[in-house]
Amino acid sequence: MEDVLPLAEHAAATPRHRKTRQQIRAGWPDAPALIWSRDTGGDWLSSNGMPCWCDADGAEHRTRSETWTHTATGVTGNPGSTDDGDGFLPLRAEHLDGRRDLLDLLRFARDRQLRWLGVNPNRASDDSNDRYVLSHSRGDILPPHAIWVPATVTSDTVGGGHYRALVADGHTTLDGGLLCRFPRDEVERMADHLDALSLGDMPAEHPVLRVVGDYVSVRWEEDTGEDSSRWIEEDRVPADADDHFAIGAYQWQWAAAVDGNQP
Repeated sequence: MEDVLPLAEHAAATPRHRKTRQQIRAGWPDAPALIWSRDTGGDWLSSNGMPCWCDADGAEHRTRSETWTHTATGVTGNPGSTDDGDGFLPLRAEHLDGRRDLLDLLRFARDRQLRWLGVNPNRASDDSNDRYVLSHSRGDILPPHAIWVPATVTSDTVGGGHYRALVADGHTTLDGGLLCRFPRDEVERMADHLDALSLGDMPAEHPVLRVVGDYVSVRWEEDTGEDSSRWIEEDRVPADADDHFAIGAYQWQWAAAVDGNQP
């Protein structure tokens, strides 16, 4: 949500809006919208606002839909769409049933700390009110029918600590990171390690984990700019059927540890 909402606010605030093939295929007049596009790097959301939002290197600012990829075939977990018009996501569409438009929905999600947005690729799903899904946690983290193998993994986000996990064999994130499921005792050990790191941290150096029954709350410290800070819940990771947790999936870069030494 922290990546998507700024794009929506940009599109809503700009005085003009560029035409895209998605808009033309959808048959919409000029209107603020998010544009869902696809290329060899993945699936992306961008703003159609003009002037264009560009990054420091001059490239259009956009956010990627993070998902798994099967390394042997290149197949990903993103649903496909056969119609470019499905990629036009108007921000201010009036609904006869009185539900929120997309911009209001995203602002509502921010205010309620709902961190994830799911989008149905078929725009006809808007008629049945199930095109957009807001959630505290992702529901599609892991590839179906994956074979899970034991491994010891590490990440800079956890200060280089090593942890036992089950790893999806033959699958990675789009950037090559491992997809990991951690047993509860390893998550609790990870939480203790991150708590120790946070004592000497500056805000946003490392997260902390809070194990709350059947889910783990992932929190980052945010500097308020007023000589204080606050903790923000970035994600909730539910336990799976085997009481394992996919901590940091698609957000932290997990890799195989060089050895099995503990932190």
